[in-house]
Amino acid sequence: MTKCLPLTDPDNLWSFCPSTPAAVLFTALFGITTVVHTFQASKFRATFCWTIIMGGAWETISFAIRIISIRNPTSQGPYTPWFLLFLLAPLWINAFDYMLLGRMVFQYLPNQKLLGIRAKRMALLFVVLDVASFIIQIGGGIMVTSKNENTKKMGLHIYTGGLVLQEAFILFFLYLVVTFQRRLKKEATLEERRDAKRLLLFLYITLTLISLRVIYRILEFADYNSALTKELWFKEAYQYGLDAAPMFLALIAGNILHVGTVIPGNKNKFIPIPGRPVELNNKVGNGYNGSSEGVVYNHA
Repeated sequence: MTKCLPLTDPDNLWSFCPSTPAAVLFTALFGITTVVHTFQASKFRATFCWTIIMGGAWETISFAIRIISIRNPTSQGPYTPWFLLFLLAPLWINAFDYMLLGRMVFQYLPNQKLLGIRAKRMALLFVVLDVASFIIQIGGGIMVTSKNENTKKMGLHIYTGGLVLQEAFILFFLYLVVTFQRRLKKEATLEERRDAKRLLLFLYITLTLISLRVIYRILEFADYNSALTKELWFKEAYQYGLDAAPMFLALIAGNILHVGTVIPGNKNKFIPIPGRPVELNNKVGNGYNGSSEGVVYNHA
């Protein structure tokens, strides 16, 4: 077992005595679910699943490098990459949720719009917002790894701002998911509602787990001098219980409720659907009643 340096050692980059067995365990867990995701994406030809695969890969690499950092507690070389990958990996899973809803709107809503936004454009919009949050968080995260206290404090504030922004996007996105579910009950067929139910369950599970993780990180970084921040910052168990474990469960949910089992192959791409409307009159978005009047259909 690796012997921990005293926390009072100025060269020690860790704020607690990290566990090597725990890091090894989560490296294996994230590695397994990522391999399964890669296999499933290939089997079901779900190419957009590369985002959730990236999330799993970043988590896996993060914990593998964490093992190296535990053995070299004074070296900035392994500490910075494991820390940044760990902080940023969930954004990939978040982006996957955004991309998934866009495809669900395209597949299951007659006018392929939600709140007047076309499915493809909606997916792109939220991915752009996710990237904006990513940039802010990576900037703050880099500063947090500094040994300079003032730089570290500023980095904490910037990173926390990125987290708050991410959660704001998630809450608005959740509103879109609920809106989609309501329209689904009115406009989709029984078979479509049954299929979409699995994907909606996945979205609700992952959004809840990501929000739990975001709230934990906000509380951890909000006030560097508060008792709560110090409690969260100086105990490793919180990192595993409120960050690593929720993200692992989100990935497992993706394995169990895989999108490819519902919308495989070309169905998970923005490709016109034979026999489904591609252009509707302006009234469709408000209480579509199944009428084909004013609708242009694709033909195989």
